[in-house]
Amino acid sequence: MRLSRLYRMRQRRFRQANNTMMRNVVRDLYELGTSKIVIGDLTGMRDGNDKGKKSNSMIHNFWSFNYLVQRLKHTAQEYCIRVKGVSEYKTSSRCIRCGSENIESKGRLFKCLNCELEANRDAIGVLNMANLYGGTAIRVLTHPNLLKWDGMRWERNNAMTHRPMNMIEARIS
Repeated sequence: MRLSRLYRMRQRRFRQANNTMMRNVVRDLYELGTSKIVIGDLTGMRDGNDKGKKSNSMIHNFWSFNYLVQRLKHTAQEYCIRVKGVSEYKTSSRCIRCGSENIESKGRLFKCLNCELEANRDAIGVLNMANLYGGTAIRVLTHPNLLKWDGMRWERNNAMTHRPMNMIEARIS
């Protein structure tokens, strides 16, 4: 019985943190004049990705992307922003600089063999999705915004933000 109560308490805190994050993201996008949000379809993302019993349990309990997408859609609707889910198929396999599909990918690293662009595959995918669906990506962060939930709101964790970036970090290995 006690475990069930602890689980519900953790779930309420988790959902409050996610709801707050979604509200802040959508409000910021609204203030920037955004009228449409394009998100990748994450269906089947966990299929065939077995990390063991304990890791799988943590992933399924803490990575509720369906809940996050529903909260994003609901919150965006309040700001009259449309949300469209699209396929991510082949979005990180084409260079955004030269359009070449002659690429090499290792883990999260994308490298174009024609123009030698090196970047994070997810960033390349976002930019290609923006180009494909007639929009523009607002920005790609060179330094990630590290956020920390303090129990009431998300706060920036400035541990990395003020450090000068060196070339190894810039390649996003």
